[in-house]
Amino acid sequence: MKRFLLCTITICVALALFGASNEMSRIGTLDIGFTGLPEEGLYPTYLADPLATNTTIAYRNYLIDEVHPDADGEVLHWDLALGTRFSFLRLSPIENPDLGLELELGMTLTSFLTAEHADFLGVDGIYYYGFAYRPVDWASFRFARHHICSHNGDQIDVEYDGSEYVDYDLNPALNDGTFVRDDFILAAAMEPLFFLKEKHPVLAKSARIYGDFSLYIPGGDPIIIDNRLNIPSKYAYIYYQCGMEFEVPLFDQDLGSFYVAGQISRWQETAFAPNYSFRAGYIVAEGKNGFTMRFSATYYDGQALLNNYRYMRTKYIGAEFSIDT
Repeated sequence: MKRFLLCTITICVALALFGASNEMSRIGTLDIGFTGLPEEGLYPTYLADPLATNTTIAYRNYLIDEVHPDADGEVLHWDLALGTRFSFLRLSPIENPDLGLELELGMTLTSFLTAEHADFLGVDGIYYYGFAYRPVDWASFRFARHHICSHNGDQIDVEYDGSEYVDYDLNPALNDGTFVRDDFILAAAMEPLFFLKEKHPVLAKSARIYGDFSLYIPGGDPIIIDNRLNIPSKYAYIYYQCGMEFEVPLFDQDLGSFYVAGQISRWQETAFAPNYSFRAGYIVAEGKNGFTMRFSATYYDGQALLNNYRYMRTKYIGAEFSIDT
């Protein structure tokens, strides 16, 4: 919580100092402009990432749930995420305000609840801050300091006396944050069909590929946050993920667009076993600038999304409503 408050204070101070304009202003006589709060970030939000920074309401039928199964191993969830990101302090060429370098902050609370009583299984706090950079129209990059902290809810083991359906020890200590990871992430996203822009502008923007590489580095941060942690997998330094997205607009996006997206991630602490995430759905035509609303069918098979149980397996199909920023 201390770290979260420090990050929140930092962004508030920055906005107070530099204003909240989304109109670019020239810096002196330079061919460089400054934007306080641009409407859309330079780096995209991943459509298939189940732990992306966005707001989501998800109804999921867990075909395999080794964290909190019922007698036959299945369970229904309402899984919720409350999250957003802020792009601010962008420097851009005057002739193209959609390129340049900007600061970025994102934060999400991902919670897991039973469908029957909406009872609380657990929550992950996720946040990052860093730089986004887009040198050309078809590629963007991000370097970020990232944090995950996982906590159990009361429904995992209400009486702290174990469960007949799980094969691990549930006790009060697990209500603490037993999974914590402080890492650095280098990310890249590209539009591989952009070379078709002149002849087929819609097709040129229809595909995106991306990849993240995460590295835990022992030590401390000199500013804002102190010692970095990687609990309990102290020596599992690496995870990475990659994905691909296709988006097809309807009538020049006047009626929104359809999309399909897939992602694979691998974590060193689980011996780089693959985690698969797939989504397909409808993206509503743009309304408020900087926000995207979508409806999705989902499939996931991999390690548990509640990070305290990363060594447990989860497999589900479901439906989601998301707001991306």
